[in-house]
Amino acid sequence: MLQIIPLFVLHFTYLFVHLHEQINKIMIMKTWILTIVALLTSVVAAAQLREGSFTVQPKVGLNISTLTDADKTIADACFGMEAEYMVTDMFSLSAGVLVSNQGGKYDDAGLSYTADLDYANIPIMANVYVLPGLALKAGVQPGFRLKAKMKTDNGSYDIDEFYKLVGMVFPGEEPKINKFDLSIPVGISYEYKNAVIDARYNWGLLKVENIGSAYYNRVFEVTLGYKFELDF
Repeated sequence: MLQIIPLFVLHFTYLFVHLHEQINKIMIMKTWILTIVALLTSVVAAAQLREGSFTVQPKVGLNISTLTDADKTIADACFGMEAEYMVTDMFSLSAGVLVSNQGGKYDDAGLSYTADLDYANIPIMANVYVLPGLALKAGVQPGFRLKAKMKTDNGSYDIDEFYKLVGMVFPGEEPKINKFDLSIPVGISYEYKNAVIDARYNWGLLKVENIGSAYYNRVFEVTLGYKFELDF
């Protein structure tokens, strides 16, 4: 009997220590889980948009553009404003105006030519929020040409004025840079605490020129914006 009691006490002590260690591990895991949940909740709360909310977003960014059959891309700026209405918590419609400098670069007869085209683009987008703050988007984008210049190694000239001279020399065959463009934009955006980074690819559907080579706009666009919610 004197030998059984110490063994029983020893066994009980071992079980108590082992149980205490397991409880400590569970408490540590619980602390980590609660911390992760709190962080995720704060991110979701920061990025969550309400159904019926209306925001405006000034934005500025960079274009990397080319024309089909051009030899090289060019990089230039874009800027503008976009408005967005949340139809549901996961779906919204947006429209905006973006001034976009785009074009393309090519080489001919030892000279380098850069078509410098400015557009006022009007992206009309459908946005699907697959995760809080993360949206996939697609739409249609009419564009109105503001400027058309050709830059060469020897200077630059207005394309419209040059084509008018061509039309005077060759009546009935005056080439023109079309004043209207239409493209299909597709992209993705992420919003955090009202700051939005947006990446899109604009696939031009209409020829840039009315005659000659079939040049179409191709533009990759990255912008950074900030949303301001408006209350009505």
